[in-house]
Amino acid sequence: MTGLSELRALHRRHPAVFDALLAVGLMPVAVLVPDPDRPDGSSLSGAAAPVAILTCAVLAFRRRRPGAVLAGTTVGAAVVIVLAGGASWIVLTTFVALYTFAVLNDRRRTVWAFAASLAIVSAAVAVVTDPWPLDPQAFQYVSSFAVAAAVGTAVRSRRAYVLAVEERAERAERSREQEAARRVAEERLRIARELHDVVAHRVAIVNVQASVARHLVLTDPPAALTAIEHVREAGRAILDELSDVLNVLRQPDEPVDPHAPAPGLDQVPHLVASFQSAGLSITQSVSGSPRAIAGGADLVAYRVLQEALTNAHKHGTGQATMTICYAPTDVGLEVTNPTSDGEESVRPSAADAGFGLVGMRERVAAVGGEMAARQDPDGHFRVTVRLPDRAGLDR
Repeated sequence: MTGLSELRALHRRHPAVFDALLAVGLMPVAVLVPDPDRPDGSSLSGAAAPVAILTCAVLAFRRRRPGAVLAGTTVGAAVVIVLAGGASWIVLTTFVALYTFAVLNDRRRTVWAFAASLAIVSAAVAVVTDPWPLDPQAFQYVSSFAVAAAVGTAVRSRRAYVLAVEERAERAERSREQEAARRVAEERLRIARELHDVVAHRVAIVNVQASVARHLVLTDPPAALTAIEHVREAGRAILDELSDVLNVLRQPDEPVDPHAPAPGLDQVPHLVASFQSAGLSITQSVSGSPRAIAGGADLVAYRVLQEALTNAHKHGTGQATMTICYAPTDVGLEVTNPTSDGEESVRPSAADAGFGLVGMRERVAAVGGEMAARQDPDGHFRVTVRLPDRAGLDR
């Protein structure tokens, strides 16, 4: 077993050296060992011996030029048989060359190579025996050549199968890595959105009320204290919401409070009240029958209104109009606010829109909705959203 393992290792590391050793090893067998089917039982001599040596030497190139080597060994074997006047072990070279050709070529070419090699060698045997009727020796190589072609074809098929399995495994590994990277990116984006949603408008309230307190602390201390109280409440709300988000991140598979529903349209009054307490004047309009939207769109609706009102508070003049329209198959949302002096430059900047307007668009698109955000000629910034109600579509 050790010798066989070393031979296989040599074959893998140095295939050309292995082929040269194989060619040299067949030379004494083809020249010195007499074929039992020869009438005189003698070894090769005369011109047949050097031809046999050259035929064996050709095998050293069997991997680099399999077709040429098969042709050379077949013709060489036929010449040796004719010169020797009978069968010879030289046909082993054709056997090896045919096996190599079958390993490196497809089945159709192998069949043609098998037929051609068999015909040439059989014809040589027929020449040195009785031409007609054909001597049975002319067909004695059919089975051996067929075995060489069949084994070579089987080895080629097995190598192709192993290669295909390895390629599939590599593809699967790459796919798993890409999928893992994609999920990490999605999770990071989801975390960023959630942090933005739960913190942004509270921070805006803190900023506005802190500015109010700064201006009123000397001229109107009671009003300044009221603004500071709003800052304190907003800060406490930020801490609570951040704590909820971080708890969810620590236990991604388990909600912190399974009985606490995600915010939806039913929480809009509380959302509006928080903005109004921060100084944003909101005109509300609701049409249709209020209801929760199916398919996860209820949370999206709440987050869209939250973000739109936050932008109105940060970039507007302190006023906003919010409209909710409940239709049978969808729900329409619209938030408009005048911008300072009607200037377009006070719209949310590209940096602000990174997780603001862009995040709103992605959330809306994720539930099959549509969103538009634009600056109107009259100086109002308008956010319009339509969210499908799957429950209404099924009715």
